Amino acid sequence: MSTATSKWRTSASLILVSKEANKHQDYNLLMLKRSDPTAIVTNQTVFPGGLLDSEADEGVSWLQYFEEFGVPQEALRRLVLIRDDRPAILAPQGTGCYDRFFKRSNIWSREITLRLTALRECFEEVGILLGRSKNELNFGNIALPKELTDRKAWQRRVHNKPSEFLNLCRQLQVVPDLWALHEWSAWASPSIVRKGYETVFFAAFVDTQPSLLGESSEVKETLWLTPLEFLRLNKGGNLWFMPPQFYELARLAGVGTYKSLLGFATNRSRMGTTMFMPLLYACEGSMVYVLPGDDYYLPEPQHVDEIISFAGTVDEFRARSKNLHRYTFGALVQNLEINIPPPNGHLRPQSVSNERQKL
Repeated sequence: MSTATSKWRTSASLILVSKEANKHQDYNLLMLKRSDPTAIVTNQTVFPGGLLDSEADEGVSWLQYFEEFGVPQEALRRLVLIRDDRPAILAPQGTGCYDRFFKRSNIWSREITLRLTALRECFEEVGILLGRSKNELNFGNIALPKELTDRKAWQRRVHNKPSEFLNLCRQLQVVPDLWALHEWSAWASPSIVRKGYETVFFAAFVDTQPSLLGESSEVKETLWLTPLEFLRLNKGGNLWFMPPQFYELARLAGVGTYKSLLGFATNRSRMGTTMFMPLLYACEGSMVYVLPGDDYYLPEPQHVDEIISFAGTVDEFRARSKNLHRYTFGALVQNLEINIPPPNGHLRPQSVSNERQKL
């Protein structure tokens, strides 16, 4: 999938979690409303993120900068998961050994380059710079926002030329805080989409809400709310989510505390990620989107280039299945069901059960 000729454009998103004294959940998430020219529909709301930029995110200049800054190679290696079940977006890129991200220009680990993408896009869109100075190279699991006096000018420079993100880090004498980004999930557009996206989601945690500077051409509004508040606004028609955003919010809706979510995200990130690329089944009156683990999921979804017809209703389709992992999607995501253990030790979406997640 992740090739130069791929129909999937590679991207990364950041689920930023901040402590907040709320009634039901003691943390907020950062999401943003897309500007009208960039939104698919009115009030489309997303996590900060965007496309991988090869020049900005995969250049050998980053590796040279890490070395100059004093980042040990072992600190970069620990970001890379060596597993046989990695999705294509996170699989080794190119040829050679796993040490190649220190030796080959422009071909290095996606676990590192996509973290750079997520951090760069977060700064571009909302003005948050997560970085570490030389006396902060303990590589902890809490992200460290950095203040800069000329933020608006730098945001414009990075927006217009993404490779300026490296120059920004040099100017402030920080390195992007790769180690505070915890691998969370991966989603891809169905193969029937002519030009879709494949996205890795990372979770990052901050002790206090950093100040925001929305980039006006891309961002209409920024929102700090709990997962439950976001889902209620979606249900009421005030916000609109694509399935990945809805699903991730539904996972998080059952976690009550910042501390438990931080511990879970830190530990779970070593268990890897399964790519969620929905398969579409046309039932009578509804479209059902099927995910990995469902009885009707196929082993190579990237090659399924058409909607699969099912001669029956959604209920009849459901009755034919023992293992369920699916949802319907029209104006909103509905009927999200999963009766199997979530892949990679992950959270069960809260819409399946009203009980609080036990972490």
